[in-house]
Amino acid sequence: MTTPQYRDPPLDIGDDRHDRVKMWQKQLRQRGWHIEPDGIYGEESRRLCANFEMEHGLEANGDVDKKTWDATWEAGSTKPKPTPDHLPLKRGDKGDAVKMWQRQVNNRGFPALEVDGDFGPKTEEACKKFQKFKGLPETGKVDEDTWKEAWLEKTPVAAM
Repeated sequence: MTTPQYRDPPLDIGDDRHDRVKMWQKQLRQRGWHIEPDGIYGEESRRLCANFEMEHGLEANGDVDKKTWDATWEAGSTKPKPTPDHLPLKRGDKGDAVKMWQRQVNNRGFPALEVDGDFGPKTEEACKKFQKFKGLPETGKVDEDTWKEAWLEKTPVAAM
């Protein structure tokens, strides 16, 4: 796959070029980000764009400029954070590893969790939704595969 040609100006809030917005949203989703390809560049698209830019070392302004557009098709996958010593994380667990996982699934577009380090019912439900989206067994526990998938992206063909 080759990167579709970028056309100025950058995609940003309120953008009405639905075909370009939808194309970018679909590619981000194919990489493993939880975004609905609806062709509307709203606050959620901007937030996920800024998170993508941050993870890939780009200026995190939330606008899909040429660098962000190209990286969406060409950048390699990000590396997962080191796996915590005590997995699986499960309901009732507390601590920094829970906070790190909560923050990352928020960054990738899943239901907003309070990043409090407490693996409660909302974190368990978000975990199940995340696992379903990634094609993993829906246990509600953060095992090694679930942990790694929170950071890994599908490497686009153009990046290989």
